[in-house]
Amino acid sequence: MLQEEVGVGLLVSDARRTRDRRALILIFISAFLTVQVHWAFAALCIWVLLLGQLERRGVLDRWNATRVLGGLLMLRTTRGQDTIEKAATPRKFWRAYGEVSLWTCAIVMVFIVVFLLLSFSLALFMGVENTDAPASHLIPFPGVSPIIPFWWPAIAFVGALVIHEFAHALQARAHGMRVRSVGVLMLGPFPAGAFVEPEYEELTKAPRRERARLFAAAPATNLFAAFFTWLLICLLATQFAVVNPGVHASGIVEDSAAAESGLEPWEIITHFNGTSVDSAMEMSELLNDHSAGDTVDLIVLGHPDTDGERTERVVSVTLTSKLDYLQSQNATDEQIEYLEVDEESAFLGVSGMAGGSSGIDRLAGPTAWEQDVPWYVDALGVAIQPIVLIGIPLDFEGQIMEPQEMEYIEADGWLGSILGTTVLMALITLLFWFVWWNVGLGLANLIPIIPFDGGHLMKDFLGVVVGGVHRLSKNHHPLKTEATVSRISSFSSLFLFMGLLMIIIAQRI
Repeated sequence: MLQEEVGVGLLVSDARRTRDRRALILIFISAFLTVQVHWAFAALCIWVLLLGQLERRGVLDRWNATRVLGGLLMLRTTRGQDTIEKAATPRKFWRAYGEVSLWTCAIVMVFIVVFLLLSFSLALFMGVENTDAPASHLIPFPGVSPIIPFWWPAIAFVGALVIHEFAHALQARAHGMRVRSVGVLMLGPFPAGAFVEPEYEELTKAPRRERARLFAAAPATNLFAAFFTWLLICLLATQFAVVNPGVHASGIVEDSAAAESGLEPWEIITHFNGTSVDSAMEMSELLNDHSAGDTVDLIVLGHPDTDGERTERVVSVTLTSKLDYLQSQNATDEQIEYLEVDEESAFLGVSGMAGGSSGIDRLAGPTAWEQDVPWYVDALGVAIQPIVLIGIPLDFEGQIMEPQEMEYIEADGWLGSILGTTVLMALITLLFWFVWWNVGLGLANLIPIIPFDGGHLMKDFLGVVVGGVHRLSKNHHPLKTEATVSRISSFSSLFLFMGLLMIIIAQRI
């Protein structure tokens, strides 16, 4: 008996020493990353250590919670079961919705896989361009990443998570699978995800197509929500009007005619040689009617003063040669010929010329295009515009448009007159981040890597293919199919994950 007690004591002591070593390693790595990358890693270290203590003291068990992946807290609840049951009542409808979701995800996954393979190939044969972006850009948490502010993105993130998991739950009940619990994944005080726990045996024994519908419904719902929310943004965009019609330039070329005349970025050009201009296209057409050496008069509204008023002035500009400018920038003859530039082509010396509604038009995308394009170009633009919105915070340091662009517009429509400019812009900002997170969650979950939804969809697809191949052989057995599918899906998940990781690392070497 004494020997057994001593043995148990030694095992406990060894386990304690192992935990202490892991804690010291975690603290060391976190301290290094805190100094080199961001303070958030110190907070993450404290959170992980706290979870470890709560787990060992049995507190998590009393909370019906579990620690997963070291630093995530899985909080379960059985609340909301009645709501899920009532919402899933039209089961035929939700099954049809699941089928539509399955085909939608299949199409999107094809493009994702092709895009990833092309990215890996280009990185392998042509290398990866280094980036100067701070490493904190890789931490996709509101208030931590410099491109993601806190309040609006945090609220939108929770909304996107809720509809993602609710879609899983509806599909489970629509196909007769019970939902054991629902809950949220916490990373410190922030929700880092949500989950639905169907009965595991019912999920694994369900027909592949029904299981695939369950996995496909959530990312597809995120993508559908993003698209229809973007349409709502387009509708709200019509409630704005330009305060001072005209055009502006976001940049002035050094030593150009515009720079020498005193024209500054973000000033509003209302007239070109007495002709009013409302869009960049009109400005370009008027400029093309002049030659290098011509002198033109621009009526310009300067930057707002402390009272918000703009002073009007006349700026005389002697246009220079666009050909000389392109040649000074080492443009090739083919490029110059493609641009149809000759010795007479006039050059003002501005960049980023746009109308006063440019900021809100950027959100509206193809619904605000000035030029006439074929219908299929419009259709493609409408389909991908929610995805295009993903890049806007990268270009504008976490904002949906430049501050100067917000100054050019004001609420004008019937809804705008009720809500006002500030409230209407706040609503559009919230909807923008809702689109942003839904697109991000939808596309990320369709990457064919376990444990993402896309990984499970790929695994079920491989099950169909491999099962068909095995049925052609004499030694067909379901267990052999499952083993083969597991090996293939594990290898493909590891390959894609390592490829993405290597591209990220290569950008910073």
